[in-house]
Amino acid sequence: MRTFLMMVSLMATMALQAQQYEQLWITGSAVPKGTQPLERVSDADFKYAGPLKAGELRIVTTKKVGKKTMFFSPSLPDANIVNHGIRYDVSDEQASQPWQVVVDDEHYRFHVNLASKTLKGDICQPWGELFIGGGATATGWKEGKMQLMHQQLDNPYVWTWEGELKRHADVEEPTSFKFQGQNRWHPKALHPYRQDTDILTDNRLRTGGADTKWSISKDGTYRITIDIFNEKVQAELIK
Repeated sequence: MRTFLMMVSLMATMALQAQQYEQLWITGSAVPKGTQPLERVSDADFKYAGPLKAGELRIVTTKKVGKKTMFFSPSLPDANIVNHGIRYDVSDEQASQPWQVVVDDEHYRFHVNLASKTLKGDICQPWGELFIGGGATATGWKEGKMQLMHQQLDNPYVWTWEGELKRHADVEEPTSFKFQGQNRWHPKALHPYRQDTDILTDNRLRTGGADTKWSISKDGTYRITIDIFNEKVQAELIK
């Protein structure tokens, strides 16, 4: 019972921390135009996708730095914004250490996770392949049988697919599906933030993480567009 109560308390604390900040900004010599807002994609997740310059970057809680500003500073010295997950500390110390951006690039992407108090970032590269597979597709959950999406010639980060999605009662998770960076289930995958997200109602997606899946509420022919860099999905039922 005590363990259960401790878990409930921890979850409540994490939820409170995640809801504490309505907006975050980035500022510093690495940021084009000096200051830019982060995109809030969930209660616990803020994201940036765009260009950065070589220099220093600070994550702050107010658009203009002042007495009420809090700083999200890396727990490690000289922490690169490109990393596999580094914890940050929150303080009101303007002199706290910044994040480092080593090279100029147009396709930086990082996530600030308020629940785990970590930042994870990369320089996003176009994927060589993207597939759709799952119970709602004609090929089901079979590795090596997924359907290839089409890469746009003018933007290699954008992929499109048009085809039938419908409930297949004879397979596991008959209305579910997901997107894979190869014709098998590992290692690269795209997921919705919530399990059984209707593909028609939510344009958010995340790269990797928990194995949540999209679903359909209507059988039909769908046109789906995925932007891997901006982590967006757009779907329409065309007939």
